[in-house]
This record gives sequence, structure tokens and C-alpha cells, in this order.
Amino acid sequence: MNNVLRVALYPRVSTEEQAMHGYSLEAQVETLQQYAFDHGYKIVNIYRDEGHSARKSAMNRPVMQKLLQDVEAGKIDRILFIKLDRWFRNVREYHKVQSILEAHNVTWQAIMEDYNTATADGRLKVNIMLSVAENESDRTSERIKFVFDAKRRRKEWCFPGGPVQWPYGYMPQIIDGVKRCVKNPETEAIVSDFWDYATKYDSIRKAGMYCCEKYGITRHYRSWMVTARCELYTGTWHGVEDYCPAYVSHEAWDRLINGNIVVKKTQRPERVYLFTSLIRCPCCGNTLKATFKTYPNDRMKEYNGYRCNNSRLRICTFRHQLSEKKIEKFLLENIRSKLENYALNVEVSEQKKQRNQNIQDLVSLNEQLRRLNVIFIAGNISDNEYAHETNRIKLEIERAKQASTDNAPIDLDSLKAFLQTDFLGNYQQLSKEDQRRLWRSIIKEIRIDPNGTSVVDIVPRF
Repeated sequence: MNNVLRVALYPRVSTEEQAMHGYSLEAQVETLQQYAFDHGYKIVNIYRDEGHSARKSAMNRPVMQKLLQDVEAGKIDRILFIKLDRWFRNVREYHKVQSILEAHNVTWQAIMEDYNTATADGRLKVNIMLSVAENESDRTSERIKFVFDAKRRRKEWCFPGGPVQWPYGYMPQIIDGVKRCVKNPETEAIVSDFWDYATKYDSIRKAGMYCCEKYGITRHYRSWMVTARCELYTGTWHGVEDYCPAYVSHEAWDRLINGNIVVKKTQRPERVYLFTSLIRCPCCGNTLKATFKTYPNDRMKEYNGYRCNNSRLRICTFRHQLSEKKIEKFLLENIRSKLENYALNVEVSEQKKQRNQNIQDLVSLNEQLRRLNVIFIAGNISDNEYAHETNRIKLEIERAKQASTDNAPIDLDSLKAFLQTDFLGNYQQLSKEDQRRLWRSIIKEIRIDPNGTSVVDIVPRF
């Protein structure tokens, strides 16, 4: 019987704790690994929990969730951490997780502290220490809040962390010995255009799309929504007016936000679009985006379609929306003939390549060059003629080599094998996800008419 304990190492640190106490993740990991080695434990995994407070719910700590999943899977016998406050600082959350550990016979150990949960006194000690840690956390939170409130009243910079955590479009700058919140010159133009577009067209989504397209950046709609909902951009922050330079007036911001309140929709199953990323706009070349609409005479019935987002930003003239049903119908009626014609054209092309390769035979060209050298050495050709012919033959040799590389034969075996299957007969029995996988496995691109009326051609993936 194997008595070696399987242990999970759980180092945790939040930003302020690391700065105040020096409990870095690296130091915790090193200490825990040494402890496990000294006691002959087998380390299953290291669950690094960085930047999450021990006061948070276990459900909101992704690393904790992964640890509990492995506990339930029977992969762990014991959990090691350096101190109890690394594990939890919340009595209620501690007992939630403890019930899961006890159900799967998993124990824990704080290697720098002495706890024994096997006795009533030991469990009382744990609860007392957790209550003390929870109280300490609450007092620290109140102290930090008091400090930042005072900073805001003095109009000082009060956003911790690095540039990623700073409000988009702002940065700290020392002015007259005080760190102030000022506009970031690197992103000022982007944020200004965002607010100008959003207030002009009354749409946060369109403003974000416009800025991403104009400046070639990638920023999610939710990030733009966080920016739009932040009162800081009016120059006011937590009731402190003129806290920083404004990007938008308070009246325009209030009108935009109150007019764009997002109503949380009922959760629905994930919508499956068959041809996502396969269709390009015939006008601007942008990939058409999947969307859905409802029928005018029956708002409960929906249908999928594809449109060009650049047209919504007024930088593309393609205003049509293609119905997914029509595209699917075209492919079901034409895909076999399209693939067969493609295979035939490839075979004909391969034959032409072979004939061209025979004409530009490398052996023959090298033999011509050798004979030319012999003639030149024998004195039967002038220097100019020799140089001219040598350059010509060498050029032909380079072209032949390039053609040999570029014209590598295309393997049609997989396409022919696919055409032998009854993929159309089985199509309707497939799930939507499997139908999408089928189209993506055989089609590289779907080309449509500039008028948006029909599919023109496809580019096979074979």
C-alpha cells in the first residue's frame, strides 16, 4: 500500500499584502516545496492564487475552483499553505470549503502555524483566528478607503497598479510636487474620438467599433462600456469636481448613459452560426459578422444572417444582410459539383505543370551550360556572346528551380475520398455544431455577389 501523501501547494497573495509583508508567491512556493520535500510528500500541483483577496467568495476565485475540482476528483490528500490567512479570512467561506474537503477526506496544514481540527478546542482556535483575520482585513479595507478618499479630495492620483489598471486615456503626472491625473498623450486622440462619436450617434457600441477600426486597435465592447460608464471622463470623480481634465461634458455623459441602459436578457442557449469567418465583404474585404433578426410578422421567430460591420461605421458601401438559409441552400445544391469541378481543374493544371517542367528540364539546361563552357574554352565564341548566353541559361535554370518549388503537386486523395461519402444524405441528421464543422472542413472562403443577392463561388480548403 502506498502511504505517500499527495499534496497541493496553495500560495496566495494580493497586491497590497505583497507590498506590506513581502509574502511573494515565489517565496511561498519555495517554502512549501521545501516542506513537502522534507516530509516525503508528493506534490500534485501548485495552485498560485495571485491578486485575489481571501475575503472573496470561493466561487469567485478561479484558482480555488480548480483546486476544489481536483479535490472532488480524488487527486489530493492534503493542502499546504504557509499561514491560515493565506487560505481564508472569512469564517463563512472557510466552512463552505471545509465541508467539501471533509466529504472527500482531504486535510489541510498551515506549515508556519500549529492548528489541530481533530478536537473541539482546535476547531475553536481556527474560528477565533479566522475571525481575527477577517476583522484585520475589514480594518485594513476601511483604512485604505479613508486614504483614497483623502487623496480624491486633494485631487491626487488614486489608481493603484500599473498602466493596464489605469483608466483608459489617463495617466499620472507630477505637477507642482503632487501626482495628478492627466490625459495620456498616447491614447488621448482615441478616447476623444470615442466620446465625440458616442455622443454624436448616441451609441457606445458603434463608437468603440469606429475607434478600433480607425486606430487599428483591439478592444472589446465590454471595455468600451466600462469606459463609457465611468464618471471620471466628465472630470468629476466620487463627487469631487474638476478632479481631472474632462473628455465629455457631464450633460452629454448623463444623456448617453441613461439612454443606453443595458437590460439584462434572459439567458439563452449559445447561437450557432454555420458560416462564421468564411464570408468576406465584396466591397471592402472585411469578414462578414454573424447576426440574427426576427420576422416582421412573427417576432418570436428568428433567423441568422451575415453583414459587414464597416457599413454600420459608414466606411463601406455594402448594406446588405445575407440570409444563412439561402447560403446553406446554395451550398447543398452546388457543393458536390463545385468540388468535382475543382478537382478536375486541379488535375488539368497539374498536367500543364508537368509539361512545363519537362520543357524547363534542369538536366537539359545544365547540359547546355556545360557545352557552352566547352565552346568558350575552345575559342569558338566571343566573350560577349558567352556572357550573354551564360546569363540566359542561368536565368532559365533559376526559373526552372522556382517552378519546381512553386508547382508542387496538390494532393487530391482526401478530396476524392470525401466525394465518395454520402455527406449530403447525412447532413440533416447532424447537429448545428457538426454542420458548422463540416462546412469549415471543406470550405476556405465563400464569395458573394457585390449586390448581396447570392453566392458566386467558393474556395475549397483541400
